[in-house]
Amino acid sequence: MTEFNLTTIDQTARRLNEPAWLIELRRRSLARHAELAWPHPSDDIWRRTDVRLLDPAQGFAPTAPELLARVALSDAQLASFTRPLGEERLIVRVNGSFLSPPPAMDHLRVEELGRAAGARPEAIRRAIEADGLTDAEQKLASLNLAFHHDDVALTVAPQAGPGAPIRLVRIMAVRPQQAVFPLTVITIGAGSAVTLIDEYVSVPEAPGTGAPHLVNGRIEIVLEQNASLHYVRLQRLDLHAREFLLQRATLAQGTTLTMTNINLGSALTKAHVMTKLVGPGATAKLYGFVFGHGAQHIDQHTLQDHRAPNTVSDLQFRAALQDESRMIYTGLIRIAKAAQQTNAYQANHNLLLSRTARAETIPMLEILADDVQCKHGASTGPIDEEQAFYLMSRGIPRERAQRLIVMGFIEPIVQQVAFAPLQERLRRELEGSLSDGG
Repeated sequence: MTEFNLTTIDQTARRLNEPAWLIELRRRSLARHAELAWPHPSDDIWRRTDVRLLDPAQGFAPTAPELLARVALSDAQLASFTRPLGEERLIVRVNGSFLSPPPAMDHLRVEELGRAAGARPEAIRRAIEADGLTDAEQKLASLNLAFHHDDVALTVAPQAGPGAPIRLVRIMAVRPQQAVFPLTVITIGAGSAVTLIDEYVSVPEAPGTGAPHLVNGRIEIVLEQNASLHYVRLQRLDLHAREFLLQRATLAQGTTLTMTNINLGSALTKAHVMTKLVGPGATAKLYGFVFGHGAQHIDQHTLQDHRAPNTVSDLQFRAALQDESRMIYTGLIRIAKAAQQTNAYQANHNLLLSRTARAETIPMLEILADDVQCKHGASTGPIDEEQAFYLMSRGIPRERAQRLIVMGFIEPIVQQVAFAPLQERLRRELEGSLSDGG
């Protein structure tokens, strides 16, 4: 079995033809992982999830270099995930390789991260070596920096006008007990306006085994001055997947980010979604939706980190939970002393569709500035019987009434997806996944 050690790091780096500085960063990251303790049960952000389930040393194996090449999937499997939805620019990767060369566009460069790290080392280093992580976050994120292998650098040139949405689909054909470590760096050049859809899919090579696989992913998004980005992350991992995600957006002066994270898959997810507003006048509108079913355990932590004055963040995360699924949401708004005249809002709303579904919300504030507006709100409960009765009194059967209420609850998030064909697909998928009786 391939081990999580320096030999594996060197084999992977050679296979990906990486520059010396990136190989050294891998080695330092493995050493840092060994130094750090796993999150302590007293840590409020971590204590509701058993992090041992995310430890790759517990029976998992890293992806060996020979498995980085494309694994054959059936035409039906590929078509189900990669069929164009409209007029988007479609880019597909399967197990670490582009299915076909990315389309040539003057303003867009999509390439292997190792190649970008050799050609533009400073930009890549700034993104992946950025500080500000807690020790607990570093414990897991350091594994990605040590063993990453399915890596993409997507760069939009400055002053690029809004065009057709870019849709990046990443499919991972995984073996039982396999650990995969995708890494993505997205840079939006100064003054550009872009819509990007970022989809992650895992497909078991041996369906029906019931064995888990581990996905430890990292996404770094950098918006340069006055850039604008509509970003959608769509997670479609197999229901035996265990996922840790570190997703971070860094916003320079005058930037605008609208970011929507939609979680449809995995058995367990621990996601840290971080937004750093480091330039004056930066604005972030942040949305998230979890559709829980079965025994899914979804633990989402968000950080709205205001470091500059006159910045705005508005966050809304929602969950609709069926069966015995569980959602934990912890959200921290942090406002530095220099971030005067900041306006920050955070809301988490959970709809319980069964008596055994559970949701917890833990809002947190850390405010060092004195001229700010900061609010948070939360709600958790079942379908409103008065709403259901109103619809039923208009002749709508109870089951249909409940479905309408659930879809109305989801709709504010779906509308933030800046691509109408994807909105329609999500509505069909979500309504079709609702169990009988709501």
